[in-house]
Amino acid sequence: MNKLIDSFGREIDYLRVSITDRCNMRCIYCMPPEGILHRPHSEILSFEEIHRIVNVAVRLGISKVRITGGEPLVRKGIALLIKNLRRINGLNEIALTTNGVYLKEYALSLKEAGLDRVNISLDSLMPEKFQEITRGGNLKSVLEGIDSGLSAGFSSLKINVVLMKAFNAQEVLDFANLARTRPLHVRFIEYMPTHLGEYTYKELFFSSLEARAILDSLGELVPIENNCGVSAAKSFRIKGFRGTIGFISPVSENFCSSCNKLRLTSDGCLRSCLHSPKSIDLKAAMKNGASDNDLAALIIKAVDSKPASHNLGTAPAGVPSEHFSMCQIGG
Repeated sequence: MNKLIDSFGREIDYLRVSITDRCNMRCIYCMPPEGILHRPHSEILSFEEIHRIVNVAVRLGISKVRITGGEPLVRKGIALLIKNLRRINGLNEIALTTNGVYLKEYALSLKEAGLDRVNISLDSLMPEKFQEITRGGNLKSVLEGIDSGLSAGFSSLKINVVLMKAFNAQEVLDFANLARTRPLHVRFIEYMPTHLGEYTYKELFFSSLEARAILDSLGELVPIENNCGVSAAKSFRIKGFRGTIGFISPVSENFCSSCNKLRLTSDGCLRSCLHSPKSIDLKAAMKNGASDNDLAALIIKAVDSKPASHNLGTAPAGVPSEHFSMCQIGG
């Protein structure tokens, strides 16, 4: 079996694929209040182009793909994309990250198409606060989407909570309690600055260490050994809970030394690091007649250019090297 190894000895086996830059929310940490200028559909990767890139990447050593956006469920035909990706020999896992608004409608068809895992972004359990964070989102539809995901039979349903001091720090216990009676995996994620301008980093940053201190009142956090390879999350069980609690700490506990990801943007640019502006335009290469071997060489070039670490520094002083919207990159 082939392996993609970068210049720092890390095995790269995980590809995040953004299939759209459009979203039905405008979360404060992801998008500026006025939204973004969307690319025309002609500049967005077609499903055929995505399948071709993934097929080449799997031949090189990629074994896991995560479908992201924007919001991936706003793009029509996503179940067919999942079904076709499922046929790629050597692709062991297909996952999806969604805001959950349309999951009630699509959960069963996605499961039947071959989707393995679902992550749901959810940053408040208070309707008014949720609406403020998302600039108009409906909490009820997301909660219904979670119920539908469980009913569809997904073995791993993760709830991603971006910690924000000014918004949801007081809800840490409420989020953790989602895992008490249901098989949900609640993961607290440190906010990474993107310079969107509405709030300062100091107003928003709340470390996972602070969240863990709050959770001590629920009982001992017992570490879970990761048997599924590299993971950005440190996961724990609490006695009596059906689900688990996890922490993703890119700022306070840098995990770049074990990073195994590449990111494919919705317009076809391959990035080796979320916080690096360097990218390789695979869509342009295909338009100019690149063969599969040419694409493979470009993917290897991206892996070779992967930096040792992001440049966020340590909280709370970290700042990004560029201004960007998460929905344009795939998070």
